[in-house]
Amino acid sequence: MNLANILITGSSGLVGGPLVTKLLSKSNLIVGLDPVINSESNEKYKHISNPLKSVGEITSLLKKYDITKIIHTGGISGPMLANENPNLIIENNIFFTMYLIEAARIYKKIKRFIFCSSISAYGELAESNTTEEYRFAPENLYGATKASCDLLLKKYYENYELDIISLRLSTIYGHRRSTSCFINDIINSGIKNKKITLPFKSDFCWPYVYVDDVVSCIEKCLVHEKEHFYDYNISGPDFPSYKKIVKEVSKYIDNLKVNFSNYNSISDRKLFSLKKVKKDIQWEPECSIEKGIQDYIDNLA
Repeated sequence: MNLANILITGSSGLVGGPLVTKLLSKSNLIVGLDPVINSESNEKYKHISNPLKSVGEITSLLKKYDITKIIHTGGISGPMLANENPNLIIENNIFFTMYLIEAARIYKKIKRFIFCSSISAYGELAESNTTEEYRFAPENLYGATKASCDLLLKKYYENYELDIISLRLSTIYGHRRSTSCFINDIINSGIKNKKITLPFKSDFCWPYVYVDDVVSCIEKCLVHEKEHFYDYNISGPDFPSYKKIVKEVSKYIDNLKVNFSNYNSISDRKLFSLKKVKKDIQWEPECSIEKGIQDYIDNLA
């Protein structure tokens, strides 16, 4: 199936980068938006690093490149970033998303808009197997921006007949990740032969998803032709404890120096239900924590 012309925001990032690579052979043209240059060298890839700061500029770009599908992975990607500059988070995550969807509404030729939302929109996810009806209660500004955009896009989906899919992604890990997460921190401390102390007990679990599963899910949503709902929870196939994660990393990195705390200093996030995405989109994750960590470390070699 030819996917025609696709706009990918955050096209040099953890998710956007591998998406560009995977979709190039299946599309006429990919236009990537990212301040960081993507190293992809292909006549079917056009990179734009200059920021677009208005609905008009984005509408002009959609028309210029005859864009028919949008994958919005870009923005400030995590609660650990830019907290000293909240306006930057809001501009990148809320204002730009609204410019993008309003341009899509005006342009009228977008056949699918995929938004990468986040588990952070839910906030503390203290109950297991929750559905997409779980109420948003973000605990930080990043989560609040994701929740805001998710709710606003849902109104565009309902009121303006725009084909939008929001993917509420749990914590993504992978070798291209440039921001901190505890799996990255464990691996990097081992490579540097440094000790790391984690702020929770060894049996503390977390809902991770490997980047390859995220990319495969987005591709599946992009080509999905049957009816669908607006929102879907996305996570990995398992719910590993950090004891398990350290055990898997230690298979590839000798003499890990990992200490655990005597109490959990961060809020729980349980594994939410993936029933809806499995039923509607016919997608389910394949990368267990064992497979994901092995692939992560192999890609560092």
